[in-house]
Formats: sequence, structure tokens, C-alpha cells
Amino acid sequence: MNNYSQKNWPYPGSRWWKFDFHTHTPASRDTYWYKQEKDSKNGLTPEKWLLKFMEAEIDCVAVTDHNTGDWIDKLKFAYKKMLDQAEEGSPPEGFRELTLFPGVEISVNGGLHLLAIFDPENSTRTISDLLAKVGYKGTHGDCDGVTEDGPSDVIKKILDFGGIPVPAHSDKEKGLLQVRPGTRECANDAGTIKQVLSNKQILAVEWVDKSLPMPDHVNKEAMHLVKVLGSDCHSFRENNSPGLKYTWIKMASPTLEGLRLALLDGEDISVRRSDDGDFKPFQTPTHFITQIEIESARFMGNGKQVQLKFTPYFNALIGGRGTGKSTIVHALRLAYRDDIEFKRSFKNTEPLRQFESFSKPMSGREGDGGLRENTQFRIVLCSDDVKHRIIWRQDGKGDVVEEQKTTEGWHSSPSQAIKAERFPIRLFSQGQIASLAGESQQALLDVIDEAANASNLHQKFENEKLEYFSQRARLRRIDGQLEGRFELERKLDVLDRKLNLIAQSDTSKILMTHKDSVIRLSEINTSLEQLMETPERIKSMVEDLHISDWQDEVFDSEKNQDIISWRNQVDQMLSTTREALTNIADKLIENINCYTKDNRIQEFRQYVEQTKVDYEKLQYELAKKGFTDSREFGISVYEQQQLRDKLKELDELQQERNNLYSKNKKQLEKILISRKAITEARQNFLQNALEKNRFVRIEVVGFGYNHLNIERSLRDLLECNDGKFEKDILLIEHNEPISGLVFELAKSEGRNREKVLNCVKQKLVSIDEKFNGHFKNYLKTKYNKPEFKDNIDCWFPEDDLRINYSRDGDGKNWANIAQGSQGQRSAALLAFLLAFGDEPLVLDQPEDDLDNQLIYDLIVHQIRENKLRRQLIIVTHNPNIVVNGDAEMVHALAFSRGQCQVKERGALQEDSIRDEVCRVVEGGREAFSRRWARLGHEF
Repeated sequence: MNNYSQKNWPYPGSRWWKFDFHTHTPASRDTYWYKQEKDSKNGLTPEKWLLKFMEAEIDCVAVTDHNTGDWIDKLKFAYKKMLDQAEEGSPPEGFRELTLFPGVEISVNGGLHLLAIFDPENSTRTISDLLAKVGYKGTHGDCDGVTEDGPSDVIKKILDFGGIPVPAHSDKEKGLLQVRPGTRECANDAGTIKQVLSNKQILAVEWVDKSLPMPDHVNKEAMHLVKVLGSDCHSFRENNSPGLKYTWIKMASPTLEGLRLALLDGEDISVRRSDDGDFKPFQTPTHFITQIEIESARFMGNGKQVQLKFTPYFNALIGGRGTGKSTIVHALRLAYRDDIEFKRSFKNTEPLRQFESFSKPMSGREGDGGLRENTQFRIVLCSDDVKHRIIWRQDGKGDVVEEQKTTEGWHSSPSQAIKAERFPIRLFSQGQIASLAGESQQALLDVIDEAANASNLHQKFENEKLEYFSQRARLRRIDGQLEGRFELERKLDVLDRKLNLIAQSDTSKILMTHKDSVIRLSEINTSLEQLMETPERIKSMVEDLHISDWQDEVFDSEKNQDIISWRNQVDQMLSTTREALTNIADKLIENINCYTKDNRIQEFRQYVEQTKVDYEKLQYELAKKGFTDSREFGISVYEQQQLRDKLKELDELQQERNNLYSKNKKQLEKILISRKAITEARQNFLQNALEKNRFVRIEVVGFGYNHLNIERSLRDLLECNDGKFEKDILLIEHNEPISGLVFELAKSEGRNREKVLNCVKQKLVSIDEKFNGHFKNYLKTKYNKPEFKDNIDCWFPEDDLRINYSRDGDGKNWANIAQGSQGQRSAALLAFLLAFGDEPLVLDQPEDDLDNQLIYDLIVHQIRENKLRRQLIIVTHNPNIVVNGDAEMVHALAFSRGQCQVKERGALQEDSIRDEVCRVVEGGREAFSRRWARLGHEF
């Protein structure tokens, strides 16, 4: 989160202002200044008074002296003089802008004190006239008298004068809602209090101590009151001096109308007290859009660039049909490169058709296409405290990401990647929301997975499957090699019997001696070969015995001497080790030469050579005696050894196969665990996101329950999407499933579902005897590809979502979303989309299909909650969203001379914006009336 200060808040629309609701000047006779310094030359001047509040960084001050407004004009005159100096370039030291709200603290008949706050345009005269009207007969600046009128009449006359009445220090002495010590009983007359509170135009009370209770007797009537806080300063030396007690008020600019709206919104929305804890009024989301620039689109920015500046909070875009509202959403989708995922998730839907119609160059004056050859969209945004600009060009040329330093202009970003994790955003049109509530369940799962950060789990699931496929492929290769084992064993058996017959003859000794010597010499030669390779293996290891060099300029030769010294020692240690190993290898060569020439080896070779001579002599004698092939015995001995070597290799392969088969079974378990982890992550996310949601509940059903979804998944697996084999896959009669593999799985529940899924897979693998003959033949042809079984092993139907909505939006009377109207279904999904996330959320006319009551009860409520943590950009033609959602910034669009333009921009408290809302948006006047009904203000 970014955290700007009051002074450098750079964004348009409503913002927070530090407001002191209750202050005194020397005009109040009970102040330190009046009592001690009235006649002193060093007394408190209006300039000094103002600078003290400026020093405390107060933005707005209600000047509320006791029963007088004498100092209001003095303060306004002094401030005007200071402001003129500032505009001339020589401001008084410590000067900052400050708005003075004329006011008064009235001593009311009955002993109560009441604040009256007026617009900054009012003056001392306003206060004097009011005091005369309510019949105050005491000393001005003192509390020695009370009004002739009672509290209710005083409040009415304050309202008639256009002011805002605020009961002063209501929980303390002379406060409206003071309780008797140690009780919750009214200290004042309960009837009088109830009469005062029956006037719903009272929006706020000054409340000093939040730990003090409201009186039980009027708790219900007082619940709507906003508790504001003021310094009630009577000096600059006490605990109630400027800057210690104040109230944050959210307004576009400091006006009385802005104050009224803020008090109507109430605490946590537009009012926060200084004792509310760690409140950061200028904190912004981690990611938010500050500006959109549209240049040379077909109906927007052609000839003159269109620029929209945004607040980090709630931005509303209003306008009639065809004024370019959706153009802005399409531009954002293209700039953020969200179109690829959009096309994947919403294929064959109306929202995608509308987007594709826009996102191509225009074809003739009457054809489709919202772009031109030179169209550009530029999005300025803040991301992790760095200002970026994302650029989309129709021609696809140039940089797509730029950055801006504080003292420099735009320059190319080191990374040109535009990814969701770098620049997150969520964009939804009403059509998308309707699709999510209808057939696009996979798109909804994708939204859930993205929000639940489940991408790593999906990747793990895919990696586990790839490992299984790799193991299965290796297993098949081994099985192919093991198929020849029987023939090798048969050949070896024949040779063994033949050689055994020869061994039983008189020549067996010579033959067997030669046979044994050949085998032994082979083993010795193998050992010698391995011994000769040893020095090279050591030298090869030496080549790898080093660590990578550090990058240049990473360490400073002076500042990092110790660590560079450590690195030099490590390099020296490794160099010494390499040298030692090289010497060992060289020495080993000399030793090996000695061993290869060892007398024992030479004597054995001579022995083998002698057996060979004896054998050849025997072969000669055998040939003379009529043997057809004198080499027959030698060839048989060689073949026997070859067969034994091959069988030994097959033994090793068999062991590998056994191990691989065991790993295969464990790998299937890993796949199941990783797949269930996705389901669990989804469910955990939904549970946390919707824990307190009164409108929607979503439950994840692992491996699905919807027979049509499961059928689609199974047919994709079997590659038979032509509807065949319905008796074996899914048979439906009278719109109800009655049999088939899918039916078995869909009707299973809970833990039994996993068991049934395994049973379904087994039937497919074994080609169950109960299958129809055509289906059996089809499966047999599929098994011609050995990978087919592997895919079945790794098949899991996608999860289903069981979505329920509260019919009344109060967390009760829950019903399945399928039973709801299109509006109720869309409302439930919209409630979900608004329930989580802190990235910018763009909604294009989310209110379509919804009635006004749903909009007011659902969307407005959640908009107010959302904008505290994320930026909202909502395109709408519903006034309740704009007005009662309290948009901080409004852009009103219009179509003129063939182009869409921004006609008005600003905050709701500005007359031009309110007029435009009423003119453009049907029901705008009623929306304002509804919002202001408690104010008694007729719009």
C-alpha cells in the first residue's frame, strides 16, 4: 500500500480532510486568551490562531465560540491576507491552506450545548442572525444565558438557516446524551432527548470519550448518529489543543454540502475519528490505475486524445447508450493483455462476440471494428510504488511497458512483460457475470483458482502426471525387452546340456579348463579396463571442482574487503585441492602401470595361453576323429557366456521393472493427492472469502456432481463426442440420468465418490463384460495406443460448484442458484466477485438483469466495502450505484459530432456532476432523494 500525505495527494475526486468540529477563539470568554491576554500587546491575533491550526495540519476548522461569531470575519480577513501573500510567492512561515467553517456553540434552553456549522461562504452576520432568531439573551461569548427556544426549535432554525446542527460534547456535561455516573440512565430528560432525536436531520453528535455508553432509553433512536470529535480548544497549552482531537471527513472539496454527504455516509465510510486507531487516510491500494489515454480509436480519441483521470477508490463512468463507456473497458482489456484468457474462458458467448467485434480495424463506415490503424491505448498506473505506463498499439510496434522516475520522464522498463502477477486487474462485463452464473463454470473456477493462488497446485498436478507418463513409457520399454527372456533361457538350456555331454567325455578336463580360463581372463580384463579409466575419472572431477565467479561490481574492493578475503581463501583451498587430486591421478597412472605388469597377471596370462594351446591341440585331434566342426565347442562356450550376460542384464531390468511398478502405484497416489489439493485450496478460499457474505455461498464438490459436466469430461477423455455409446456412458430418459458410468459417478457422494471413480476407471481399463459390444470394440481400438490407459489412470472430472443464494439477501432462506431468476443468479455471482481481492476491479454495467432493490441491498453495500481496499471502475447507467455507492470520481460521457467525449468529470457534491447524473441516468433524481432523505433536503 502507498501512503500519501495531505499535502501531496495527486488524485481527483473525493479525499480525506482533517476536520476540527469544535474550536474557540478569544471571542469565548472562558478561554485562556480572553482571561489572561485580552489587553496584552502580545495577545493572540487571528494570524497566530490560524497558524497554530496550520501547524497541526488541520484542513477544516469549525469556528464555534460560545454564543457569538465575532471572530469569524476577523479570521476570514486574516486568512485572505495570508493567502494573497502565498499566491504572490511570499507566504507567511508555516502557511498551508485552511478552510474556515463559520459556526457557534449555542447554550440552549434546558442546559444543553449545541454546535451549528455553516458553509464557508457565511459570515459573522449569519451567526448573529441565528442567535437573534433562537432568542439568545445572554452575553455574547459567554454561557450566562440560554435561548428562549427549546432544543428542537433551535435545531429546526439552524436547519432553516442552512446549517448543520451537532449536539456538543454529548457524552459530557451539558451534553444531550450524558448518562448518570455508573449507569446507562439519561442524565437529561428522556422525553426531551427523544423529541430532539426524532428529527432525522440530525446526523452527528460530538462524542468525546468512545468508552462511554449511550443512554439505554434512547439507544435505538441514537444509533444512526455519527460520533464526531473536535478539540474544543480553549488554549494551545492543554490536551485539547489543535491536532490532538479531530475527525477525518471525506469530501471532494471542503464545503458544507460535502460535509452533509459525509455525515450521511457515516463512520468507516466517510467519517473517521482521530482516536480510531491506525487509520491511514491517504493509503492507496498496491495496484491502481491513475489515467487512461485513448487515441485514434474509431469513435473515441480520433483527432483529439481522450484522457480520463482516476481516483484510487471508486470511479463511476456514466452516459447514455453509445457514448463510449464500453470502449474504455475494451481498451483496458487489450492494454492489460487480458484478451487471451478472456477468449479461452468465454468462447462462444455474447461478451466475447462484442469484444471481438470491437477489437479489429474498422471495415467501412457501416461495418464492425472499433479500431483504426494508428489506435493507441495508454494506461498509467501505480504498481508497488512505481508509476508505470502500459501501451497497446494497433500496429504492435514499440515498447509496451514504460516507467517514470520522480525527476525524469517516461523511459523503457527493464521488463516488457505484462502479466497478471505484475499488473493485476479484474474486468467483468454484465454478460460475463451472466455467463459465470450460467454455463461458464470453468471460467468461474479459473477466477477462483487465480484468486486462491492455485496456479502452483495446478502445475504440481500436471508435473505429477508427466512423471507418471514418463514412468509408464519406461515400463513399456522394459516390458518389450523382457519379452525375449524365455527364448534366451531356452537357448542357454540347450547349450548347457550340450556342453555337459562334452564335459562327461575323456576330453572334458581340457575343454572345461579352457572354458574356465576364458571366463576368468574376461573378468580380469574388465577389472584392468576399469582400473585404467580411474585416473581420467579423477581428472574429470578436478575440472568440475570450482565455484562460479562473482559478478563484476557486486562487491566493493574497499567496503567489502573481509568477504573478498574470504572468497580468495576459498578459491585458494579449491585450487590446492585440484592440484592435489591432479598429482594423485598422475601418481595413480604410475601405480596402475605397475599393476598391469604384475607377475601374477603375466603368469595367469601364460596359464590361459597354455590352456588355449591344449585346447587347439584337442580340437585338432577331435577333427581327426571325425567331428564336423572343430570350433563347435569353443563357439558354444562363447555363446553360453553371451547368453548368461544377457540374462544378467534382464535380471537387472526385471528388478528395475519391479521398482518402477512400485513407484508407479505411489505416483498415482501423488497425482490423487495433488488433485485433491486443488479442490481443498478452492474450498478454503471460498470459505474465507464468503464467511460473512449474506448473499451467496459456494461449495466445491470434488470431482463434480453434475452428470452433464462429467459426461463431457469423460467423452473428451474417450474421444467420442458424437453422442454414441449412451447406454454405457450416460443414458437419460425424461431429462433424468438412469444408467451408465457417468450416472454411477454422479450419484455417488462424499468419500464414496473416490471409490466409485476408481471403479469406473477399472471398468474402462478391463473393458467390462457388461459393456455393449460396440463400446467394447471401440475401447479395444483405443488401447492400440498404450498411452490411452495412462490417460484413464490420471483422469479426474473437474470440480463442480454448488452455489446457493439468500433470497432476501440477509443470510437466511438459502436456495440453489438454479432456482433463481437471471437477476438473482447474476446478483449471487456479483456478490462473489465483490467479496475478495485487492486488485483493480472493472465492472461494465453490472446492474443489468438486477432490480433496484437488489442493486441497493447488494451492490451498493459491497461497493462501499470494496473501495476501502481496492480501486473500482464501474461503468453504469444505474444511479443507485453512483449516488448511494458514493463514487469518489464520476466521468460523464456523451456522443457528439461522431465521437465519444467526456462531458463532465468530478465528485458528486459538485452541482454539474449531480445535474449530469440526473440528466443522463434514469432515476438519478430519485437516487439523490433516497440518499438525502434523512437530510430533509429536496433535490
